[in-house]
Amino acid sequence: MDTKSNFRKFCKTSLLKQSKNYHIEKQVINNALFDLFKDLKCKNILLYCPLDLEVNIFPLIFKLKAKGYKIFVPKITGISFDVVEFSLPLIKNKYGILECNNALKIPKIDAMLVPILGIDRTFRRIGFGKGMYDRFFASLKAKPKIIFITKNLYFSQEILTQNYDIKGDFLFCGKIGIKRNKNDNLYCSKLTNKWLSGRRNRLSYQQKNFLFQCSNHYRTS
Repeated sequence: MDTKSNFRKFCKTSLLKQSKNYHIEKQVINNALFDLFKDLKCKNILLYCPLDLEVNIFPLIFKLKAKGYKIFVPKITGISFDVVEFSLPLIKNKYGILECNNALKIPKIDAMLVPILGIDRTFRRIGFGKGMYDRFFASLKAKPKIIFITKNLYFSQEILTQNYDIKGDFLFCGKIGIKRNKNDNLYCSKLTNKWLSGRRNRLSYQQKNFLFQCSNHYRTS
């Protein structure tokens, strides 16, 4: 088993031990994400129908739809996925993932909310190993903002990803939000139901290492 596969196994095993504070953290993340999408002036947003290991964003989906946002979700087709507009009822596919039975849409996506298992030190995503988000993102001419989301932050000091693995612009985890700028500087904010209300502090190299050391830190040896 290679290092990336070991990392995935580590993340999945750890995520099964869900935090007792997850319900509170879920509310905080959903509220902060709504705030962020509003600030980014998004109209078309690609979200996801959550698995048990992922943050439950159904409250966010229904709130955004009620406010007039166009919400899309993946519908798996082969080794990638199409984009369909979110609507009820939801149907489980062969992977156990909830999907909408709508026709294919080809919208200009303004932002993608992408569930992750973890990241490495390049701020690139380690997902479930199918590569579907990477293929979909590569197919887009206009690149949307990418927001990573996870219940717990799992981090590898070793570089496990390749250049084709997508890199996040934001990361939301628990009560922490991290923003990455074009120079790869990271800014960290404590979430208190709002993403933009709190001051965001730029992290020095030492602070980045400290933050990731305080996360669920994966070592290869």
